[in-house]
Amino acid sequence: MRRMHRHAVQITAIPCLDIVGETGGVARAEIPALQFAFRASVAPDKQSEQRARGTLRPRERRLLLADPAVRIHQGDHLYFPGDARCWRVMQARSFPGHTSIEAEVEG
Repeated sequence: MRRMHRHAVQITAIPCLDIVGETGGVARAEIPALQFAFRASVAPDKQSEQRARGTLRPRERRLLLADPAVRIHQGDHLYFPGDARCWRVMQARSFPGHTSIEAEVEG
């Protein structure tokens, strides 16, 4: 799949880490010191538009096409320009020509 460079936007990625508390509870925390920015083409995910009746509320999802050098993992947080919401990486797949990232609104 060929990336469209003219539609690329700057995205901020913040890696996350699971932290286990004293009582055994697990929380997900961002590591701001490791945040980095990258450019990617963004498109709405067509799968989120086709939810069957009676399922959970539809989530807003996006598909990103980034350079193959982007190292991002499931669970990391993304922030888009002009959008205050936190997006969570649901899946990241690396291909020779690009990295495909599926993101969903957190919360």
